[in-house]
Amino acid sequence: MRNDGELDAIDRKLLALLQVDARASFTALARDAGLSRTAIQERMARLEREGVILGYSVRLADRPKAPAIRAMLSLRIRTRPCATVLDRFRSWPEIVACYSLAGPVDAMLLVETEDAAALSGLVDRLSAVPGVGEIETAPILAESVRAG
Repeated sequence: MRNDGELDAIDRKLLALLQVDARASFTALARDAGLSRTAIQERMARLEREGVILGYSVRLADRPKAPAIRAMLSLRIRTRPCATVLDRFRSWPEIVACYSLAGPVDAMLLVETEDAAALSGLVDRLSAVPGVGEIETAPILAESVRAG
């Protein structure tokens, strides 16, 4: 950097190299900029100190979309033992958790689907399983307490 605070050609080249790969080693930057490793370290320290470089970042790959619909499904099971019917759901990817209950409802399923149509399709598939009776669907509007 020149004395007047303006970036020189080497600073601009170094910044361009860092924008391509912020994790580049001092050795690689020195080779690409045509300077010594020590000179690169000193320039980077100065650029950080003067606020030209504010930090380094990580770009993340696109991740699969989080499910848009979470719901609790109340199931009444027509056959006993209930576990025989509930065991059929172990490999269903939409079912996050299955709770066997005592009382008017035999089981609660925590499910996650992409959208309302997928939730409806899941309920239809569950209804077609032998032994499954009534199903009540309660979409989750908000989560206020996170367990664990």
